[in-house]
Amino acid sequence: MYAVIPARNVSKRIGVAIQTVRFAGAEKIIVVANGCEDSTLQEARALREADLTVICFREPLGFDVPRAVGAAYAYRQGAEHVLFYDGDLIGHHRHELQKLVADTVRFRLDLSLTDTYGTAHRLDVTRNPLLRLRSSLNRKLGLEPRLGLSSPSHGPHIVSRRLLRDIPAHYLAIPPLVLAYARQEGLTVDALAHIPHSRLGSAHKEPAHFDKIRETIIGDLLEAHCLLEGRVRTREYRGHVFDGYHSERRFDLLDRFLNRLVKDTK
Repeated sequence: MYAVIPARNVSKRIGVAIQTVRFAGAEKIIVVANGCEDSTLQEARALREADLTVICFREPLGFDVPRAVGAAYAYRQGAEHVLFYDGDLIGHHRHELQKLVADTVRFRLDLSLTDTYGTAHRLDVTRNPLLRLRSSLNRKLGLEPRLGLSSPSHGPHIVSRRLLRDIPAHYLAIPPLVLAYARQEGLTVDALAHIPHSRLGSAHKEPAHFDKIRETIIGDLLEAHCLLEGRVRTREYRGHVFDGYHSERRFDLLDRFLNRLVKDTK
């Protein structure tokens, strides 16, 4: 099991994240430090052992792009499964994460998600556009009874080598596309871990930042609906383009990294 940890300006948290995935059973850990203006890189390197690789980008990669970078590297190293775990998580959920890792391997899942919502009231789903789109996507995929509101956009999750072998690399930076792709390809998907959002221990977000994250994920979900329905992907709905942080995703740096990775492994 490989673990990929995106890390930007999380110097006081990255050590906890690394120790948590080690406890959970990750045999190899890849920290993708990017755009750091604090001591995140130094803190990660200080924890380096034989199991830890630090990939560094001076520029910010943008929302979720570090996942794609780390996954590509792990795949080239022969990873059979890759756990995605955010570098700012410091909550008490080690045992749930350990079980997620063990059960994913045991049941041979290609995409294993974490349920961070539990049972949401139907009225809350109806009133919340983000939750409504999640519910609708999972229902269209025929997975809502098993996944509820689970999504690779939220919470630790694991992908298999089989999924990584064929999925377009850019999809890994737009998490709902991973879910839609996995289902379309007939891969096995389930939500095996249950960790309430409050126990993830993610860093506090300012309201403006939270709003942009929300817009980003709504746009991502719209793209996943388009993929599922065979339409040209768009982030527009009723005249509004849900960009959020999407335009800051550095797909150019991802492509450059992938090209270098291919050359280095020839």
